[in-house]
Amino acid sequence: MLRLHGTGMLLVLLLLALQAFAQRWERTMTHFGNCHTADYGRGTCVDPGNCDFYDVDKLDASSKRQCYSRQRPDLVCCPRESNIIPALGIRINNRNNSNNNIGSTTTTERPLLRLQAAPPPNTLPPRPPTSPDQLPQYPYCGTAFASRVFGGSVAGILEFPWTTLLEYSEEGGNKSYVCGAAFIAQRWLVTAAHCTHVFFMGPGRRLTGARLGEWNKATDPDCITILNGRRECAPPHIRVSIDRILPHEQFSVKNLTNDIALLRLARPVNWLQMQHLEPVCLPPGRGPLANQLVGSAVDVSGWGRTENSESSNFKRKAMLIVQPLDQCQAAFSKDGQVLNESQLCASGGIGVDSCNGDSGGPLTVEASTPQRDRFVYLAGVVSFGREECGQTEFSGVYTRISSHMDWIEQTIRANRI
Repeated sequence: MLRLHGTGMLLVLLLLALQAFAQRWERTMTHFGNCHTADYGRGTCVDPGNCDFYDVDKLDASSKRQCYSRQRPDLVCCPRESNIIPALGIRINNRNNSNNNIGSTTTTERPLLRLQAAPPPNTLPPRPPTSPDQLPQYPYCGTAFASRVFGGSVAGILEFPWTTLLEYSEEGGNKSYVCGAAFIAQRWLVTAAHCTHVFFMGPGRRLTGARLGEWNKATDPDCITILNGRRECAPPHIRVSIDRILPHEQFSVKNLTNDIALLRLARPVNWLQMQHLEPVCLPPGRGPLANQLVGSAVDVSGWGRTENSESSNFKRKAMLIVQPLDQCQAAFSKDGQVLNESQLCASGGIGVDSCNGDSGGPLTVEASTPQRDRFVYLAGVVSFGREECGQTEFSGVYTRISSHMDWIEQTIRANRI
């Protein structure tokens, strides 16, 4: 029988442990963006219970702060398995090189090598927007963490302050609220193109305005009662008319590709002094290959139909997971629906989905700046799904914002006057 002694046995046990770690890591699919640990290099932000690192308590406080958000304060920066294996391998090699006897245990061990992050680039910090048409950058967007939301929960009164309710005028003078939008600049909203199209909205319905800083459709101002019985209220919502409706020129009514539109507000809304309003950042990368996000946790928010089949008076939220596009395409191909790289799919499992009335609303993701500050950016716009929301086989389909960044900037430039 082959017997292993000393370092040989230690090496086998170490390799087995690393193999088990790698297998467990592959099962940890859901994450909340990338981060960096001081001792173990790159990682991902996850719930502590989903981190398979051998000792979560050893992760330093600075790495945990990278993943902190008001909405999810307990996330940790969990090191990636690929960064831990090389460091342990270097340690073993250094022992062996310092003494030619492989079985020796008298050699002084060198400490684990730390994989240091590249220092953040020397760039000037972004300045506040100086015009109503300027797209803001962090920290002037996406700092508040905290069609269709099915199976979600009521959002906090100040959560998702960029989620906007669109107002339609009906024949006879009534108002309806059947779509959402995302506030991205003082004078601009992003929504779905089908929310502006007569084929989907009907001939008697006109998009006329937007409610910014809204939470409860039925009250103004919105108030909550806190634990000691004291009542606290947010400022009244801001109702602004829409003076230009700009759907994507290549929007397809059949396949709902390029399902994106810009809405120009009749007057700029300066949010910098407002507690209950803030724009969402746009993606840090652009193009069909940027921000793929498969496995990432994302948030959808809006006033759409709930599991009770009724439109919600309250802004609601749901956490979804971005799905591989090919799997999503295979499911929708049964209905003759063709998807492309300018779309993304996200699902929350059975009973958790966006739903009717959330169309045009924001799908957002948490990320980190090069300086490792957390922020939120707009990953998608609610586009379409199956009539019955929350089916596991069918994810919701969203317009990918990174694929339309050039169009957004060019359209804003062409409509400044």
